Amino acid sequence: MVILKLFPVKQDCPMPLCNTTFNMIAAEDVDSVLSAFSKECFVDGQAAYKLEGGTYSIDAGENDIRARYDQDSETVEFICRYKVDLPFYEKKLLAFASKHGISTSIQSTNAS
Repeated sequence: MVILKLFPVKQDCPMPLCNTTFNMIAAEDVDSVLSAFSKECFVDGQAAYKLEGGTYSIDAGENDIRARYDQDSETVEFICRYKVDLPFYEKKLLAFASKHGISTSIQSTNAS
């Protein structure tokens, strides 16, 4: 089941945030959910792994999209290197979430 909600985008991130957030992901499930995403959605899909600073590499080493987990809200946000690639990754995230029954939120953007 996919649930959509609208929230304002956090403005403290130097790379653009994807609009899609995965919700209700327990801390013990983060690695498996992100690894499944990486393996299913990228040609050289490999297990996701945590980087220095707390973000996760999830795109088979391409370094164009990362994930970060907020344990307090049990959400996973996604950060894209290039704004132009946001629609490409949004499609991948939403398709994966739909396939696996992951609840999502869509953040509103304040871009001009």
